[in-house]
Amino acid sequence: MEDRGMYGIVDIGSNTIRFNIYSENKGKYRVVSSKKTFAGLSSYVEDNKMTETGIKKVIKILNKLKKTIDDLSIEKYYIFATAAIRNVDNSKYVLGRIRKETELDLTLLSGKMEGFCDFLGVKTDIDVKEGYILDIGGGSTEIILVKEGEYIDSISLPEGSLSLFKKNVSGITPTFKEYYSMKSQIFDLLNRYPIPIVATRNMYGVGGTIRAAGNISQELYLKDSNKNITLNEVEDLVLRFIKQDRKALEVILQVTPERIHTQVPGMVILIEVMKMFNIGEVEISKNGVREGYLYLKQKEIIYDGL
Repeated sequence: MEDRGMYGIVDIGSNTIRFNIYSENKGKYRVVSSKKTFAGLSSYVEDNKMTETGIKKVIKILNKLKKTIDDLSIEKYYIFATAAIRNVDNSKYVLGRIRKETELDLTLLSGKMEGFCDFLGVKTDIDVKEGYILDIGGGSTEIILVKEGEYIDSISLPEGSLSLFKKNVSGITPTFKEYYSMKSQIFDLLNRYPIPIVATRNMYGVGGTIRAAGNISQELYLKDSNKNITLNEVEDLVLRFIKQDRKALEVILQVTPERIHTQVPGMVILIEVMKMFNIGEVEISKNGVREGYLYLKQKEIIYDGL
């Protein structure tokens, strides 16, 4: 018999730490509350190790969320971390500190498992039959191949919007030289982490960068919906930001000001992935890794990948 009630998910990402509360009805999960804290954990990495300042920041945020969970009497909650902790050399130490100083049970998702949860999450929103799912995070990018409605394979690129910004951009938005440098780096990564290329026009996007791109394009191009974005639109947005186009900057400051520095690097990744797989348009899902992880835990799905 399935559990019913309220469920909490805490997602420790490279750019944000998100706390969602879900209600369940007839096997469907609905967000009833969402709290987003822009932690920027990828910025607290030196010599590929998370700094003491970064560790303390995570612990402080989680202890505040723990109090909220206790105050709301949420009995079922799950906490996971992704690239922010996964990609640093002192990840075991960081996890140990967090568990000791918060007394919370924290799971570190592998890149493969993050991709699988992305798949499960998107499937709760869109009836995906075949194609690719793309999740551009702050510190990693997941690409998932789907055939006949089933998860086939995924890759996790160790680069995301925030980490790419930190390595390449000297100001708020990149110069053309920095833009071409980022393009080259992502192109090389896609060739180093190959995933089968299949003949498909379908790509489904999740994550903050892609959703923000959908919102910006809707506002700037006066579209009826933010549920899709074309390659031409993404390329135009990037050029507008690099050229410091006043209207484009006004829109991003209105729609998602906290992403003004990471949005272009994230869209560079989006462009290169779309070109690699010959995709002209991405359909944007409202669900992703958080909903997928909740679904996995509640349905007790066994993931036997790496």
